[in-house]
Amino acid sequence: MKGENELKKVGFVLFLVMVVASLVISGGCVKQPTAPTAPTSIKIGALVDLTGFDAGSGQPVKNGYDLAVADINKGGGVYVKEYGKKIPLELVVMDGESDADKIVARAEALNAQNVPAVCTATMGISAVDIFEKDKLPAVTVLITASYLWQQGREYWFGLGMMNPDVVTTMYEVFKNAPQMSTKWALWELQQDWVAELFQVAQQKASDYGINYVYHGKYAMLSPDMSPLINGAKDAGAEIVFCNGPFPDDITLLKQMAQLGYKPKGIIMVEGADDPAWGQALGPLGAYVVASPAWHPSLDFPGVKELNAAYQAKFGTVAHIGAGAAYSCIQVVANAIERAGTLDREAIRDAIATTDMMTVAGQIKLDATGKRIDPLHIAVQWQNGVMELVWPDNMKTKPLIYPIP
Repeated sequence: MKGENELKKVGFVLFLVMVVASLVISGGCVKQPTAPTAPTSIKIGALVDLTGFDAGSGQPVKNGYDLAVADINKGGGVYVKEYGKKIPLELVVMDGESDADKIVARAEALNAQNVPAVCTATMGISAVDIFEKDKLPAVTVLITASYLWQQGREYWFGLGMMNPDVVTTMYEVFKNAPQMSTKWALWELQQDWVAELFQVAQQKASDYGINYVYHGKYAMLSPDMSPLINGAKDAGAEIVFCNGPFPDDITLLKQMAQLGYKPKGIIMVEGADDPAWGQALGPLGAYVVASPAWHPSLDFPGVKELNAAYQAKFGTVAHIGAGAAYSCIQVVANAIERAGTLDREAIRDAIATTDMMTVAGQIKLDATGKRIDPLHIAVQWQNGVMELVWPDNMKTKPLIYPIP
């Protein structure tokens, strides 16, 4: 019995020696599991229109994405806990070509590349159901159609004003103007999102004492706008309210001059928010009012730096689309860092709980994915400059009304 016990003791000692030896060989400790191999970059989808009629807004939006990615990458990129390191961002840019069918195809192409999130604008509205089907988080700017956020989507987020916000802003701008005319005209581009805008405009009109004496509709890029112009002129409309692309607004203003129609106020929500407006139209585009998603005079962290970088790289004042787009990248990068992974569902949940300061102000989203308390600002072209005229605590110049 004694010999057997001695053998057990010797065996146990030998076992301990082998364990210690293995620990020494492996570095003196139990090897911990390593983090998964990190990708060389985090690919963010950018679905924008770089060609076609919408390129005037699409290219500046891409510029804003580029500047935001460059700034984030200067600091090494976005820290992702899953990989235990910062990873630089990389834009995967798809040109929608201002064509709804191609935008859908490009959205599917981004999904196939397994990007964890997409930033998009304006015509990205065409791919809303694709993003939802593919469970691909999409963060949007310059899209104001509020009905898109009333249909229970989980992967669709908006950082800007919605149509009801635009209408309220335009009405508030003119509400306190001296001798503000109550006789208005609507020139409606035949698009769903514009139809919603003007439906809201008519619903709220009585609250501001406004009477729409004329309501005309037109197709995008129509060469002849005379029916609209003569209709408003004959009805005695003194303020016109429209929302179409830059080329349509140019056509309208040129033909208004030819037909001798000079209202006291002109609202061109979309086209006139382009910094190229003053150079393209000169005196013809003076005093037009718009409601942009952003403005380079805003006093938020990072705006001065963004303005300087935009001027240095593109040789012009920062475009309103660029500022809005920059904030889009800020939100996505912040969500990825908080999620700690490149998993789409986790990033979607992080975007939904966004509450952060950006170059477009504090951004927080409601349960539908819309921004809570978005920027409500209005601009007017004065002496070739897009001046911020509302609200009073942000304005760079007062509204000029009536048009001289």
